[in-house]
Amino acid sequence: MDDDSEPDGRQADDGARHGTGVVPEDGGDLDEASYERLHRKRLRRQRRQRVVFALVVLLVLAVGGGAALVWTGRWQPGGGSAATPTPTCAPAPEQPLPPPQEVSVVVLNGTDRTGLAGGVAEELRGRGFTVPRVGNAPVDAGPVTASVRYPPGLLPAARAAAARVAEAQLVEDPAATAVELTLGDGYQQLLGEDALAVPPAPAPPPAPGC
Repeated sequence: MDDDSEPDGRQADDGARHGTGVVPEDGGDLDEASYERLHRKRLRRQRRQRVVFALVVLLVLAVGGGAALVWTGRWQPGGGSAATPTPTCAPAPEQPLPPPQEVSVVVLNGTDRTGLAGGVAEELRGRGFTVPRVGNAPVDAGPVTASVRYPPGLLPAARAAAARVAEAQLVEDPAATAVELTLGDGYQQLLGEDALAVPPAPAPPPAPGC
């Protein structure tokens, strides 16, 4: 009887010594309390590893994103975002007048004074202008000194002609085929070459953003 019960006693002792009888794979002969402490320590270490891994991933993403912004010019380290260039809204400088030798102008008489256009045309030719035609204006010019009608693209030549007459008016006309100087009732004489009255050029349309 004693011999038959001895193996059962050893099994009971083994079960008591190992709690449930389940021995951890690498815990050796640890009791249940020691195994639990070891298990909790492993869990804490795993949590720390996960946190460190997450921080490393976030750091890599942040560095990569910053490098992409710098590469594309959307961010400048130490200077904030790249400044958006502002449009230049300063008026364009006026072009210099072409010399008379480069200007062709038709002279028309818009008054009832006979021979006015012919006399002005001769004086302009003497200063170097080309005057291909002289004639009467289709309508009276009125009290103005003169008006200069010109097609788009010939503004410099029109200003050169108008600069020789005080208070001459510039008129852009898409239907015009040449620069036309029409003399009015207020015309007196051509200005001297050292006393030209250059009319201002029409203001160009504002640039986008101005």
